[in-house]
Amino acid sequence: MANANCGGENVHRGCLLGALLGAYHGESGIPKHLKEGLHDYAALKQEIEAFKAVVAPKSEVDSKDQ
Repeated sequence: MANANCGGENVHRGCLLGALLGAYHGESGIPKHLKEGLHDYAALKQEIEAFKAVVAPKSEVDSKDQ
């Protein structure tokens, strides 16, 4: 609410805050009903998984954990 009420570049700031909080908490930090309630949830999930596969292939992520 504070971001929306302070005006200025609140849309840009909201996108950045959302990206940072999402990166910090990960997908498990977002309640299931908020994700599955999206209109095109299945298509969005598929695109996100494809993006993750290109940006951070599974083998690359696994090697960082060791």
